[in-house]
Amino acid sequence: MSYVVGYGNHYPKHVHHRAASIPQNGVKSTCTGGYKWRDSPNPNPHVLTGAMVGGPDKFDGFHDARNNYNQTEPTIAGNAGLVAALIALSSGDNGKGLGIDKNTIFSSVPPMYPMEPPPPPPWNP
Repeated sequence: MSYVVGYGNHYPKHVHHRAASIPQNGVKSTCTGGYKWRDSPNPNPHVLTGAMVGGPDKFDGFHDARNNYNQTEPTIAGNAGLVAALIALSSGDNGKGLGIDKNTIFSSVPPMYPMEPPPPPPWNP
């Protein structure tokens, strides 16, 4: 079982996420109007590829249902560690990289800290 949506053959199909669970049909829905999709047994019409959900309970059980937000909601705090780990695999000292990012998924992400400036030219009195 993968807890990263869209990764592998068996991943969460009922992610607790409004944009993923409501079909794009041009009809505007109120907050309570979205409950019919939240409570639907059908898989989400949109796949949140790469989002990591909460994961299993303390007994390693996982109930893939939209209303089970503790296990099926992808949160910013929960995904931050995954993103940090992936960035660590793709960037190395001085931005040279470790060579692990084969798909160059993070090649366009600027470093979060300024790079060291180049050394000054030699001084000629």
